[in-house]
Amino acid sequence: MVYAKEENKKNVKISLKKAVLLLFLSIFVSVLIGFLITQFLIRPYLSKISSTKYSYSLKMPQLNYYLVKIGEYDNERDAAYNLNLLIMKGIYGESIKSNDKYILSVGYFIDKDEANNLSLKLNKSGIISSVVINNGPIYEISYEENSKDDVKTALDNINSFYNNLSHLSELSYKIAFGIASEKDIDETELYFKKYSEVPYNIRSDNNLKKIVESTMAINGHILNNFKDIKTSFELNDGNAYGLTQKLFIDSIMEYYSKMSSLK
Repeated sequence: MVYAKEENKKNVKISLKKAVLLLFLSIFVSVLIGFLITQFLIRPYLSKISSTKYSYSLKMPQLNYYLVKIGEYDNERDAAYNLNLLIMKGIYGESIKSNDKYILSVGYFIDKDEANNLSLKLNKSGIISSVVINNGPIYEISYEENSKDDVKTALDNINSFYNNLSHLSELSYKIAFGIASEKDIDETELYFKKYSEVPYNIRSDNNLKKIVESTMAINGHILNNFKDIKTSFELNDGNAYGLTQKLFIDSIMEYYSKMSSLK
C-alpha cells in the first residue's frame, strides 16, 4: 500500500513541524516571560536595594529623676484628701497616678542629695517621707549612615538640655530651703536662654531633627514661665517652689511623650 506509506510520511512531517513550532513557541514564551519578570520585578527590586541607605540605631541617654513621696493610696479620693491637708499646711504637693496607685509627691529632683535633704527636712517636721527614683524610659531610634555628624549634634543637644533641667531642679531645691536669690533665678534662666541661641543644625535625618525640635520647644516653654517664677519670688507669696516644681516635672513628661513618638 504505497498510498498508506506516503500518507504516514506526510503525517510524520506535519507532526514534526508542529513539534518544532511548539518548541519554538515555548522558547519564545519563556524568553518573553523572563524578560517581563526582569524588566518589571527584578530590576525595580535591585534598584530599590541599591538605593537603600544603611540604618543604625542610637540609644538615647536616660532622663531619670528622684521623687519625694509621702504617701501611696489605692484610690483618688484618699490621695486628694491628704493632698488638701498638705496644702492647708502650706506645703506644695501633687497626686500622680502610677500603675494602679495614687502617689502623693512633694518634690522632684535630678540630684539624689537634693531629694534626700528635702525628705529629711520633712521627716524632722513630722511629715514622714521617702525618696524613690524614677528611671526614665530608654528610647532607641534609627538613623542613616550619612547622619553620623548629626548624631553627635543631637546628643550634644540632649546633654545640654539635661544639664539645664538639673539647674532648674537645683533652683527649686534652693527655693524650698529658703536659700534662693534673684541672682539664682536669673542665672538659671540664662542657661535656657543660651540653649535657645545655639544653632543646632540637623541636615537630613528626620528622627534626629525631631529630637532637636522637641527639646527646643520644651526649652521655649520653660523660658516663657520664668516671668511667673520671678514675680512669685519677689512677692514672696509662697508659690515659687510649686511653680518651679510643676515646670520641672511637666518638662520631663513632655520630653518623654515626644521621644516616645520617634521610631
